[in-house]
Amino acid sequence: MKTGNIYVITHKPLEHPMPGRYQKLFVGAGKLSLEEKQKLKGYEFDDEGDNISGKNGSYCELTGLYWIWKNRQADIVGISHYRRFFVEAGQFLTWEQAEGALKESDVVVAKKWWVPGSVERHFARCHNKEDLSVVRQVIQRNCPQYVKSFDKAMGKGFLFPFNMMVCPKTIFDSYCEWLFGILEECEKRLDLGGYDAYQGRIYGFLAERLWLVYLIYHKYNVKEMKVREVGMTLRMRAERVVYKCMFCVRKTKMYVRRGGGIPYWK
Repeated sequence: MKTGNIYVITHKPLEHPMPGRYQKLFVGAGKLSLEEKQKLKGYEFDDEGDNISGKNGSYCELTGLYWIWKNRQADIVGISHYRRFFVEAGQFLTWEQAEGALKESDVVVAKKWWVPGSVERHFARCHNKEDLSVVRQVIQRNCPQYVKSFDKAMGKGFLFPFNMMVCPKTIFDSYCEWLFGILEECEKRLDLGGYDAYQGRIYGFLAERLWLVYLIYHKYNVKEMKVREVGMTLRMRAERVVYKCMFCVRKTKMYVRRGGGIPYWK
């Protein structure tokens, strides 16, 4: 059996049970007191070792990805969230199933999330479209070989959302080195002064788009997997329905006719 964990990235204590090899990782942990940490038995904390925990407000779960990249060695890494988990056959993905999935594919990703128009148009509708332009400028300067893949990704009608994945640590490390290099340069160029708390999570939103760019460039064989959301209140579920009605669409028959059977990176 290969080494590694499926990390559950969270900013609050978790109560629901999880399968073996799931490891809780508390992000933004620098705000916790020593006493609070001691009460959280079985957790890792993203403010230990080499970390960017202090950026959690704008980086979201990415401070957890950074911590894993810099502080843990393993064969396989999985990323889930405190209320979002990969499921197989209706149950939380087990470690054995994760290993099995990677024998048939390079990377496990969240099932496609369809958006209206294109990734670029969807981002412009939900966030500041200029931020995406800055990302392209940074890629053009720092890693121009990815520009064509960036443009292709922005024209797609879907994402692999939530910054969730299961993959070999070698792929994870290479992706993180690329991703954080881009975001670090974007930090120098973006002004978040007028953003509210939601829009201030910009680097997490950008990473969702950059994940697709990276996959397209490398043409990885991906296995899409359903994601289950747990612990959501009625209000949260209602807000999610409204959000989907406003911004998201399902796969259409026309898309199936035009795109069925074509690899996602085409």
